[in-house]
Amino acid sequence: MNEDPAIALLLQPVSIEILIVVGSVPALIARLSHRPIAPWYFYGFACSVVAWPLVALPIVHALLTRPRGTLEQIRQRQRRADALALLAESSVRSYPSRIAQLRRKSPAGIDRRRYAYEHTGPGEPLLLVREPANPRDPHAVAYYHRNVHLGYVPKRQRWVSEALDDGLRLVAIANKVKAGWMFSRRARFVGTRIVVLYDGR
Repeated sequence: MNEDPAIALLLQPVSIEILIVVGSVPALIARLSHRPIAPWYFYGFACSVVAWPLVALPIVHALLTRPRGTLEQIRQRQRRADALALLAESSVRSYPSRIAQLRRKSPAGIDRRRYAYEHTGPGEPLLLVREPANPRDPHAVAYYHRNVHLGYVPKRQRWVSEALDDGLRLVAIANKVKAGWMFSRRARFVGTRIVVLYDGR
């Protein structure tokens, strides 16, 4: 009795090396799309072990599945996740703070509240910049994000300016962004953690 050619193809023995190579095709496609490769590799390998022509299923799936967001958005999510993981480390010294003068426009005329709402979020790194020539406060330390002046470290946290003047390396990480009550697309509060990266010792 003659077997169906398709069934014969499915039952044909294939070496483990071929299964590994064939099963890795979905992972290769995922890699080219900047996605995690391990799930796609196991997906492809499992299908190839059951019946190697079934590997076409994860290959088509990998080709049709798009990563969530653009490459820049994916990198931003990873950067924020890494920063939050840093804050969770018990060996890392960090201190709570917030962005003061958020309601005022930046020197360049940018609406800080709208910018903070659209471009910052938990885990977003912020730059601390000393402003010793500031006429209102010689101890001023400004928060910056991508060259946008977001506001200042509160005056009561004078230790930040003194630490920077002493050569300590500090970085700020946003850890809480609250939207406004009436204007939902503007931030009314941005909480931060100031991290001591290097204490000079």
